[in-house]
Amino acid sequence: MPHTDMEALGLLEESERLLGAILLGVGMQLHSLELERCRLLGDGNLGDDNIRQLQLSATLLSVWGLMGFWRQSMSAGDSCEQSLGSASLIIGLMRLMRQLAPKLQEPVAQDILQLAEPLD
Repeated sequence: MPHTDMEALGLLEESERLLGAILLGVGMQLHSLELERCRLLGDGNLGDDNIRQLQLSATLLSVWGLMGFWRQSMSAGDSCEQSLGSASLIIGLMRLMRQLAPKLQEPVAQDILQLAEPLD
């Protein structure tokens, strides 16, 4: 095989791995939803922390796959593909940040709203 065919084969194999990671992440997310459903219906064996860790792991796998595709799109040079890759990665990273960031407590949110109001 010429060098370009070997590169294309390597890219194809990498794409399969990246898609596998994303699919595994989606499967883990689906499983976490089912676990959450069971927990809400009263199964005391399931803790919030276990479900949260599964969701976080699933998101990390998906973001890893998206980063790989983003890297591929950056080297391809197609601006449309680069834009789509960047948008997908940003969405994945936003989801990851939302899972990692502690939720705002209500008093803190109220303080922020009070600071945003004009002073008399």
